[in-house]
Amino acid sequence: MRDIAGLEIKNAKNGKGIFANRTFKKGQTLFEVRGQRRHFAYVNLRPGTFQDNTFRFSHDYYLSPAGQLGDFLNHSCEPNAGIVKQNNKLYVIAIENIVKGNEIAIDYSTILGRDDSWTMSCKCGSPRCRRIIKSFSSLPKSLKTKYINLGVIPKYILAS
Repeated sequence: MRDIAGLEIKNAKNGKGIFANRTFKKGQTLFEVRGQRRHFAYVNLRPGTFQDNTFRFSHDYYLSPAGQLGDFLNHSCEPNAGIVKQNNKLYVIAIENIVKGNEIAIDYSTILGRDDSWTMSCKCGSPRCRRIIKSFSSLPKSLKTKYINLGVIPKYILAS
């Protein structure tokens, strides 16, 4: 697929993924997650791929990136990126330096509130793989603290 501002969608170990076509510095914005906002009731009635690919946007709303770049953002238990919300938009930022060729990945737990029942069996391949991905509240305290200090936990996730 085409290069999008230094990013490329190509085959990953779990389907398609987003890869860096250049180096990104820690703290740099990689892209905006775009899509349609949907009320949680709408999302909950659509289990499967649609629900699996949504991002928590607020207490009551999710963002569906269907057909957009964010649709290809994969999970890792040792992510190199995270989600921040600024000016009512979601952005993916680098939480460490990312070299050309690396897949961009977030920890899905950072966008799941305590009231989210969604879970996923993980096969990320990380030595620190948690095997089952659940809400932010399920993470060990040290990992929660790390993500909070990195600024990649939206307020509505902390409040849930």
